[in-house]
Formats: sequence, C-alpha cells, structure tokens
Amino acid sequence: MSPVITSIAPKSVVVFGKEKGCVQCNAMDRAIAKTDIKVTKVDGTTDENREYCMSLGHTQAPTVVVYQDGVVIDSWSGFNPGKIDELKNDPLVERTAPVRELIAA
Repeated sequence: MSPVITSIAPKSVVVFGKEKGCVQCNAMDRAIAKTDIKVTKVDGTTDENREYCMSLGHTQAPTVVVYQDGVVIDSWSGFNPGKIDELKNDPLVERTAPVRELIAA
C-alpha cells in the first residue's frame, strides 16, 4: 500500500538580477508585478551569486531559480514570459497576500 501524501511543499521563486541597466530584468520585474507570484529578488552581480548562477549553467540576467524543499527544481535565464505563465498556473508556487483596499464610507 502506498503512503498517503498529506502535504506537498510549496515552490519558492528567487530572481537573481541587476538593479539598473538590464532590460530583461526590468521586463521580468514588470511581468511578475502583474501576478501574485511571491518572488525573492537577489543581487545577481555579487561574485558569490554570479558564480552560483553560472554553476546552474546560466550566464545571463535575470536568472530565475525555483526551489522546492530547498532543492533546485527549475532554473532559466533571461526574460521568459512562457515560464512566468507556468509559474502563474502552478498551484504549488508561493503567492503574495492579496492587497485589500480600504473604501471610505
């Protein structure tokens, strides 16, 4: 008999990018802002982070890394709207809390 899975770990998304002068990083920021995907932004220009992205086979910014249970399950570099759509439609991806507007009486 197979064990019953009671919970599946959420997927977290980390974007290694540049602060200024990166057209693809800016496009990624704008596309992510239109979703409820929770993203952790990291400075991809530090030596340590650049080496990490290169160890995953990426030499272009932004580099996006998807983790589940602390394990890299997907990664890509550059602005990729198709991959953002995949994340948007993945029920296991962490989401930001909905923004509620106060309405004056």
